[in-house]
Amino acid sequence: MKGICGEQLNNCMLLGDCENSENGPETPGDAVGGGELESGERATTDGGLAFAARRIRNRQVHSMAVRSGSAYDTLERPYRHDKTRGRWAKSADFYFACCTHAFTSLVFSDLPAFGLLHGGWLFFIIAYLMGMIFYSLPIFLIQAFLGQFSSSGSISAFRVAPIFKGIGYSILLLNLGTLTYYSIGAVVPLIYTVNSLHAVIPWMSCNNTWNTPNCSLHDDYDVESLYVDPHSTVEFFRSVVASTAKGSTSLTISWPMLTAVLAIWLMVLALLLKSVAFIGKALRCACVLMFGFFLAVFFYLAIHEQVSLDTIQDYLLPGWESFDKIYGVIPTAFLMAGVALGPGWGSVITLASFNSFRSDAERLSVWVCLTHASIGLMALLCCNVAHDHFEYHVGLLPFHVDEDHHMQFLYLCFSYLFGRFRTTPNLWAFIFFGMIFLSEFCALIIQMMSVLTAVFDEFEMLRSRKMPVTCFLVFCLTASSVYFCTQLGFSQLTLLPKLAMFTHIAISGLLLLMATWVYGRVRFQCDLQFMLGKTISSFKIFFIRFATPIFLGLCLVTTNLVLNTNLVLMFSYHFQIQVGYLFTFESIHHVLIWVSQSLICLMALSYMVYKVTQTNGSWRQRIQQCLAPHDWHPVDADNRRFYEEIMGISEMLVIDANANTT
Repeated sequence: MKGICGEQLNNCMLLGDCENSENGPETPGDAVGGGELESGERATTDGGLAFAARRIRNRQVHSMAVRSGSAYDTLERPYRHDKTRGRWAKSADFYFACCTHAFTSLVFSDLPAFGLLHGGWLFFIIAYLMGMIFYSLPIFLIQAFLGQFSSSGSISAFRVAPIFKGIGYSILLLNLGTLTYYSIGAVVPLIYTVNSLHAVIPWMSCNNTWNTPNCSLHDDYDVESLYVDPHSTVEFFRSVVASTAKGSTSLTISWPMLTAVLAIWLMVLALLLKSVAFIGKALRCACVLMFGFFLAVFFYLAIHEQVSLDTIQDYLLPGWESFDKIYGVIPTAFLMAGVALGPGWGSVITLASFNSFRSDAERLSVWVCLTHASIGLMALLCCNVAHDHFEYHVGLLPFHVDEDHHMQFLYLCFSYLFGRFRTTPNLWAFIFFGMIFLSEFCALIIQMMSVLTAVFDEFEMLRSRKMPVTCFLVFCLTASSVYFCTQLGFSQLTLLPKLAMFTHIAISGLLLLMATWVYGRVRFQCDLQFMLGKTISSFKIFFIRFATPIFLGLCLVTTNLVLNTNLVLMFSYHFQIQVGYLFTFESIHHVLIWVSQSLICLMALSYMVYKVTQTNGSWRQRIQQCLAPHDWHPVDADNRRFYEEIMGISEMLVIDANANTT
């Protein structure tokens, strides 16, 4: 380890030509008057190393790019690590925890299905893989670096550049806002999982109490008809989940959903009160189980539906009816690629903070993104098969069937598909919806961990009250989730998830700016090498600094053009839908988007102003001190001592240097 860091020291830390240094003599010989040392060559080597260390440290202190801020400069209390926060039982737990989100309901939603219909596999997959390479992988690595190096959550990790800590508070509020409704994502698949245990699957029968006289199994379905009777699958979704059956009101509560909400939050609370090592084992087991479930469903679905190479070729190329159709697919592919960054905001920072300091975050980042890409591409085929099967037997989406909800594709198409399986349909429905439930439940756990870890790491006085704080937070979120069990609350879930794409890209861009530009390329590369114990190619750093921000800018421009242009997509069955079926924003949608973005920017900017005003010195000195890292070092004593020895940035050194320059 010392050999690697010592070898990289000259390449990373010397910011200019050492011969131009104004802080010491030109050569080690000058430092000793040019005389011959009595101890010979060994003493000469030791003197040269000592001289080089002093010269490097002097240059570091006077360099804004690598200078560290002190508690004396910023009037901020020193960071104290929470020694009871725990770590993963195995390094692989980080990988499995990050991969649990690969099976989320978004992967099996209408986004990839309609993206493939209008852009073809070729354009969709190209855009999807570009999003993985230029967006997900670099941002994942930066978040993993911030969490693992600092061993802290999404607020305290901003010690790397304290002026940006307002972003951490914004992340905390965004996660809290998301958690008010995120449990519904686990509630719906749990309802389908439980109902699949019946001898006769309820959504494949018209003999239930909620069925209407018009309920049909579509034995004589005609795709050319302008109107079709509601299928039993549709009536199950309306009555049991959405509470939109005849006679219901906007405040009608779905009792199965309410029961599931209470059960899920009780399980969440029970798991959160366990240690991090136990939670890691639970996430690991859940992820392995989901891998097995998905592979079984994928291969059986391909065999049952007789998917051949001809079928894949039909999906491969678009129809070329309109360039607007293909162009409208690009934001969808980018949104799918963002799934690799985990649920909510800053979840990778939280999960990486439980790694051991020497975990190979770079290798794990690559493997996580490769896993997400593989699962995502396999899920594309499943979505297309389920969509085609539903339209051939039940009705066209959204012409014959339109529940005006983003969950309708997943829970109508796939429930009907598995209900039609000739062999053990109950088992396959249980496996598939159980997989979705486990993924959403794990995402709920990870988001709660992100919130609680950020709070306890930042606010030291709350660490002794972890249990009451956790219970109070779960109680409040349970109460807020009850609203989304009503007809009105459930219908609004269509709007809320669409806000995530903008904030994800914006926060990712700010993280990129902070880590590779404000903190500095040199120091970012050195810290990464010190943490990983291996050499990091400068090409990778330049790629992250330049290629990724350009790509993020294109994402924002492309998304805004699609959202603000009334592009019209036309199915081959004589009806139209907007790109807005994926991203439809009426006036209230636009208002909510801009208000949410403005609040996030306002909070971050307000904290920047507050931070600068609370710092000593001239305005230039204040800004420099707020941009400089504060208490940025490994929390482990041995790693910290070694880090300060290599980098030459001990707290006392910086304070003395400041005293000499003022």
